[in-house]
Amino acid sequence: MSKGSGLLGLAVSVLVVAFGCEDNNPAPDGGAGATGRGGSPTTGSGGAFGAGGMAGSSPAAGAPGTAGAAGAAGAAGASGATGAAGAGMAGAGGGSACGDPLTHCNGTMSGAWCVETVPPGGLNSFMGLWANRPDDVWFVGGDFSTGIVPNATGMYAHFDGCTWTVTPRPDLPQLLGVWGASPGDVWIVGSSGNAFHWNGSALAPVPVPGATILRSASGTSGSDVWAVGTGGLFHWNGGAWSQSSANTGNDVWAVAPNDVWVASGSTDALHFDGTTWTGTTLTDFGLFTIWSDGTQAYAGGEGEALFHFAGGTWTTLQGRGGSSQGFTDIGGLGTDILTVGNNQVVRLSGNTFTPITDGPPAHGYEMVWVSPTQIWLGALDGTIAHRSR
Repeated sequence: MSKGSGLLGLAVSVLVVAFGCEDNNPAPDGGAGATGRGGSPTTGSGGAFGAGGMAGSSPAAGAPGTAGAAGAAGAAGASGATGAAGAGMAGAGGGSACGDPLTHCNGTMSGAWCVETVPPGGLNSFMGLWANRPDDVWFVGGDFSTGIVPNATGMYAHFDGCTWTVTPRPDLPQLLGVWGASPGDVWIVGSSGNAFHWNGSALAPVPVPGATILRSASGTSGSDVWAVGTGGLFHWNGGAWSQSSANTGNDVWAVAPNDVWVASGSTDALHFDGTTWTGTTLTDFGLFTIWSDGTQAYAGGEGEALFHFAGGTWTTLQGRGGSSQGFTDIGGLGTDILTVGNNQVVRLSGNTFTPITDGPPAHGYEMVWVSPTQIWLGALDGTIAHRSR
């Protein structure tokens, strides 16, 4: 998903950077291996729990992980039918080089939150965030030292549970959104007519016919992926991209193949029921982000406008104010549903919304992702905050 509404970056340092392998959270001695979490990154379902190892994360169910021996790192979980093998979680008393990725922090702890900075290099800005699991997090953006779209070039960072590695890609366009079905099946979209697919070892362009700028991606499996932008709404069926609608979009969230939501970027929330796209006008301008769990949906945008969908009806929680800033991203899983933007992190629950009281220091977070195990916040300047759920 793409969560930044702007296109300009902030000046920071240069070069590919990898950092943070020291163990800030050593495990206690003895004990059994920690339980691994598997399954779909969007629902947390599908994969089995492995004692000591992570279940393989893939569109199909992952097999249980092998139990970790006392005082040793948990063994890697077996792969799912099409996914890569899950990384082993640290066993209590042993651990990986950097300890349990659920508790490892490269930066500074602020209560339960770890706050750190991913130094992207150059005149860069991060625009998209996706966290599959504690040791598989993507943060994508662009280098604006040569100008803005279409002259900006790509850059991405990846966290493996120990180290953030930043990779400038001057051969790619600015990158705006990211989503994956498994560690070896990740899609990144940006300011070109291609989507870029990560197969676990390399990033390759895949043409999206009719696309110009793609701002956001979301899916339910490796053969059901959506991308939206100025060229329309596009679908990947496992073999090719095709245009599903000529409507433009700023953000997409897929719940199921017949339950897909799009924030148009202007006035409408769009919904796909597997056959037809329908739109509902929610605001007079600037609908930036949308999210759903299948029983309800939230949308937000300029002027801190917020809307809630339940029982077939949209309710305005807060109309658009005078600010040109607003809510740029919504993410959720279970009861942890948050929206960010305009220097706020807000918790959503039914028709209520409340700024969180246990958050990290105030910062310009514009991206949020809630995984089965953690909450992640991202800012354009590379600041990341995350905590265990």
